[in-house]
This record gives sequence, C-alpha cells and structure tokens, in this order.
Amino acid sequence: MRRPSPRALRWVAVVSWASLLVVYAAAVATTGRTPLDLLASLVTFLVEHPYGPVLFVLAYVLRPLVAFSAAALTVGAGHLYGPWWGLLVVVLGANGGALLAYGLARWLGAEVAGRALGHPRLQGVAGRLRARTFETILTLRFVFAPYDAVNYLAGALRLRPAPFVLATALGSLPGTLTFLLFGASIGDLSALTEGRWPSLDPRSLIASAALFVASLVVSRALRRRTTLGADAPR
Repeated sequence: MRRPSPRALRWVAVVSWASLLVVYAAAVATTGRTPLDLLASLVTFLVEHPYGPVLFVLAYVLRPLVAFSAAALTVGAGHLYGPWWGLLVVVLGANGGALLAYGLARWLGAEVAGRALGHPRLQGVAGRLRARTFETILTLRFVFAPYDAVNYLAGALRLRPAPFVLATALGSLPGTLTFLLFGASIGDLSALTEGRWPSLDPRSLIASAALFVASLVVSRALRRRTTLGADAPR
C-alpha cells in the first residue's frame, strides 16, 4: 500500500478546513442566524446532547489532521464541562490525538522525522529520546515543546508507545489544567448574542493564572538543568 506524503496530509487539512467553512456559510445562509447564534447552539448541543462529549473527544482526536489549536479545544472543554469532567474529556482526546500523530509518523517514517527535527527546539533530541524515552518526553511536555512536533518525532523515531503515552499524559497535565481552569472561568456565552461580554469566575481565573506561572517556573528550572539537545548520559 502506497504511503501518503506529508504534502498529501497538508492537503487533507486544507480540504477539511474548506469543507468546514462551506458548511458554516451554508448554515448561516439557510437559517439566517448570526455566527454567535450558531456558536450558542453548538455549545448547547455539546453540553446537553448525550453524545456531545463523545463528539468533542472525537474532534480532539482528529485535531492533528486539521492543524487546529489544542489550547483552544482545551479552553472549550473547560467551559463546556468544567475542570474535572473537562479533564477526562481532554485526557482522552489529547492522548488519542497524540497517538494518531504518532501512528501517522511511524507509518511515514524518516521524511516526517526530518521535518520535526528541523524545529530548533527539537534538534539533537533523537538520541536522548531513544535512550530515555519516558524522561525525555516528560521533560519536553513540561517545557512546552511544540506538542504535535513531539508526537510526530516520536512516531518517526519508532519510540516505544507505552512510555510515550504515559509521559505525554503526565507531562501535559499542568498546561491542560491551566487552560481548563481558564475555560471554566468563562460565564454563559449567550451573553455575546446580547452584545455583552460573558462574566468571569475570579476563583477559576486566579487558579488558572497561578498554575500558569508555576508551570513557567518549573519549565524554566528544567531548561536550566537539562540540555535537551545533548546525548543521553553514559
């Protein structure tokens, strides 16, 4: 079976976005509703429909194919489902998406590895990833290395999936909770349809800001202690 090229995958993203824009334009034209009305309807569906969370998880899993922002989806999960149920939704979706990107890169191989290693923050990491997969992936997640690039690199290097998934799940928690709490702080979005900004919950907002600052401090400390581009210790 012929393998798709990275260029073909980029076309998948372009076509997917174009299709979404066409569906969105058709919905606006046929219903006469404003974009904010459609957003409010989507929020209601995702919260109240029994399959809403399942569809949200599926969208998160497929996110790498359409190059959509993981941070935006995580904020959305926090707003829709709160920080705790939102955490379950995001953990399932994010790790599913990471495995999808890992699997694609493992299938495509060296061409994707070359592209991922072209990123300045990932150059020279291959040897360390092979020697100490769990520790290196965990560190890359803690220091906010490019999320999808790490996934693609891990697959292209054919790293063992178990330590990759476990380190991804653990290392992504601080950033995930930061965005979830920020999303949970946002009040009813239906206020936008009335020309008002939604209210903010100060407790969730402060918790999000505090966790964000703590994450930056930890990531800076890890950068000082760890030279990610160096070879694995002998």
